[in-house]
Amino acid sequence: MIKNKKILYIVLISISVLFIGILFLRSGKDKNQKDFESILTEGKTFDPRELPSLPEDYSDHKLMEYSVEEIARILQEKYGKNIDNPAVQIAMIEELLKDLPKLYPNDWVRVLNQILGYAFPNKVLELMRMSENLYNYNKFRESNMSKVGLLSDEARRQMIWKERYRLFGEKADQIWSMEKKMTTIGDTLKRIKESPAGNLDAKLSNYSQTLKEQFGKEYPRIMENKREQFTEGFMVSVQKDLKILSFGERKSALREIRATMGMDNAALGRWDALEEEREKIWQNQQKYSEKRTQLSSKKGGMSSDDERELDSLRKKFFGEEAEIIKNEEASGYYRAQEERTYGVN
Repeated sequence: MIKNKKILYIVLISISVLFIGILFLRSGKDKNQKDFESILTEGKTFDPRELPSLPEDYSDHKLMEYSVEEIARILQEKYGKNIDNPAVQIAMIEELLKDLPKLYPNDWVRVLNQILGYAFPNKVLELMRMSENLYNYNKFRESNMSKVGLLSDEARRQMIWKERYRLFGEKADQIWSMEKKMTTIGDTLKRIKESPAGNLDAKLSNYSQTLKEQFGKEYPRIMENKREQFTEGFMVSVQKDLKILSFGERKSALREIRATMGMDNAALGRWDALEEEREKIWQNQQKYSEKRTQLSSKKGGMSSDDERELDSLRKKFFGEEAEIIKNEEASGYYRAQEERTYGVN
């Protein structure tokens, strides 16, 4: 009896030791975190040094194809003008972290420190702190990936931003400023999409004002590059409104949307012509689909005469695409069953 109790105690103590050991290992810092901590505690700075000339074709090659000194020179060229901006710092560090851990799996933090020290000797400690925070943020995202996927949009945002502020402080707003703007724009589109059909002018005005408020002075430049993307986003959100309009009303509404988003008269004319062409295609698809359904629903299936009639209809409605559509149908795909998105297809 006493012997059995001793064995039981030994087993329980062993399990406890194992459990504590697991907890210790799980909560401990990994080697990379320790390397960051060591470098930042040491606080070593770098003296400015002469770097090699900028490689002429560096934009055609991966960063890691160059020597440490050449990489530092390239970083000066690409990021030097705006290196005080936290978002620029993060963009630069992310570019370095794409390949550094693969090339130097056991010592990439110290190589990173060397590159940043050569490129920006006066800011090396600031950049290493930013690198450490980014590394910890990426670890947080990896370890919470499955949990984040189960949360609502709002809960997910709160969780992620709480961690961003914990690691980066107020700089988080600058680092993820574009994401914040796009989130606000996305929320506006979501509200528009969920609202009842009608009052399209007010919805367009609300959306346009949101874009201007979010981008401020940058609005003209952003729209120059993303005009079609933002226009299409709005059109997708007002499908209920567009669907209930006649073709003529819808064409006018689409023109007004595109004009409000800043398209010039030449572009508006091209879009008008495309809308007419799209309408004709959809009408032809509808007519063809109705006839095809009628023939295929005959008792005993389609006869050879029916097949010839369909061949003739395909050529009439679709011209050069007739044979392609015939092959699509043979494989089980029917274009007319696709959902139409007004203003997009």
